[in-house]
Amino acid sequence: MMLIRLKVKGYITTQMRRIRNYYFSITNYIPSTTLRGAILAEYYNQTGKIDENFYVSPAYPIRTAPAHYFSPATERKGDEFIEAKKILERKEKEFDANKPIEEIMKLNIEGKYPKPKIGSLITYEGETDKENKYKGFSSKSIIQMHVAIDKTSISSYKGMLFAYEYKQFDEMWAIASDSEIIDTIKRIKIGRGKNRGNKIVDVEKVREVSLDQSKGLLYCLSPCVTSLFGKTFFKAKYIIGDKSIYSGWFTVDSFSGQKPVFETLKEGSLVYVESFSSEKSLMPAGLNFMFRISDLKSLLDKVS
Repeated sequence: MMLIRLKVKGYITTQMRRIRNYYFSITNYIPSTTLRGAILAEYYNQTGKIDENFYVSPAYPIRTAPAHYFSPATERKGDEFIEAKKILERKEKEFDANKPIEEIMKLNIEGKYPKPKIGSLITYEGETDKENKYKGFSSKSIIQMHVAIDKTSISSYKGMLFAYEYKQFDEMWAIASDSEIIDTIKRIKIGRGKNRGNKIVDVEKVREVSLDQSKGLLYCLSPCVTSLFGKTFFKAKYIIGDKSIYSGWFTVDSFSGQKPVFETLKEGSLVYVESFSSEKSLMPAGLNFMFRISDLKSLLDKVS
């Protein structure tokens, strides 16, 4: 797997939700499907080829990743997060020893009662002898208004004022397959519409990274799904996470514009995997980027 660096020039739209005539960017990162589509579109423009096996993870701001159950917020409404060092390594051993699940799930830390916020983006802030410290991440955003003009009357249509939210990012990281595509593509465009926002993103291949995908207690960097369309991808003994909905467009030779919608595990979920059928087959769809890590900081150290 290759570590890639993205340098975002200005404001871009991410995954969007429409409420009447308002379009909101609902993620503080670039979803895998958005990033992969932008890279493959540019690759096709340059070479006339498509690599259907190419995959890339979601892109997160530098030193930032989704929180898991054992990296909770210190308070219910707070933005400070804590994580005991090597907590996932220790919890895996507890699962292996068949400790009571109630004991494994306890979060009482030094008399506090932390609140898990699975999937919330958190940024590494520092550490003590026993804990890693994080802070909740939220990107800056701007709202731009756009008006649809009637070509006949040269005036705006009634009710055709649209508002779009754009997110500001700087450098971001992602994991991609080691492919000719990453050697070829140096710049992509991300966002809606031809004239909306400055959506130029530079892509830099950094280095190869080794991430453990063997069975055990795994951390979901992307949405994860155990089975789909009658096929099982891995067997999970325990799942500690929240649910989300996958929705993405895809096109093949036989049909186009299909939009599969199904339930997944949210980014930041933890899965104790007993066995794999095919751990990489869904990665081109932005699913099942699952890795064994000792704690979140160990992952961020590898991709820094």
